[in-house]
Amino acid sequence: MDKQIVEFTEIKVLEIPIRGAGNPEERGALQWTSEVPKPNFGGVYAFWWKGTFQDFMKRIQEKELHFKGPVENGKPSKLELNLENGFFGTAENGMTCLYVGKTHASIAKRVGLHLRLGVPRTLTKPEVEKDAPRSTTSCQVRDRLDRLFPYMDDTRELVNELALSYIKLDGPDHFVERFFLEDLAIGHLRPIFNVDSER
Repeated sequence: MDKQIVEFTEIKVLEIPIRGAGNPEERGALQWTSEVPKPNFGGVYAFWWKGTFQDFMKRIQEKELHFKGPVENGKPSKLELNLENGFFGTAENGMTCLYVGKTHASIAKRVGLHLRLGVPRTLTKPEVEKDAPRSTTSCQVRDRLDRLFPYMDDTRELVNELALSYIKLDGPDHFVERFFLEDLAIGHLRPIFNVDSER
C-alpha cells in the first residue's frame, strides 16, 4: 500500500471536540483544546465512522442516497448501500472512510463547515424524501448523515461517531500534491460521501 495512504489512515482526532457535547442546547461550535489541537493549516483530510462498514450499515436508517445527475426513465441516479455491492468496506485502520477533502488554508474551518453544528438538522425528513439540494455547498458530511438518519431529531449526536485524519500540506505551493493525494485517497478508500453522479 502507498506510504502516503498508510499515513493518511492514521487517526489524528478520535473525538471531534464540540462545545457543549453533553448538552444539545449548548452545541454549536468546535472547541479545539491543547489535548485536541486545532489543525489550522491546509492539507488533505478524511472523516471516518469509528467502526467497520458492517457496523455502519447496522446503524443507518436509510439505505439509499439519491443524486440529481443524469435521469434515466424519469428517475435520478441512486446508490443502494449494502454489504454485497463491493463498492465500500472497512479500511486497514478498522474504520469506515466517509469523506475525503482538501483545503489550502484551514482543515479546522473545513471541519466546521462540513458539520454545521449550529442546527439540529440540515434537512428535514420530508426534504430527504424529496431529494432536496444540500443546505450549503460545503456541508457534505452533515448532509449525508441527515439523509442516512432521517428519523433523528438532532443528527449532531452522530459527531461522536466520527474521527478525523489528515496530512498537512499547507498553502498554495502544495496545490498539486493536495490534488493528487485527494484523488489517490478517494480511489483507495472509496469514501461513501464522495460519491456523486455525472452531470
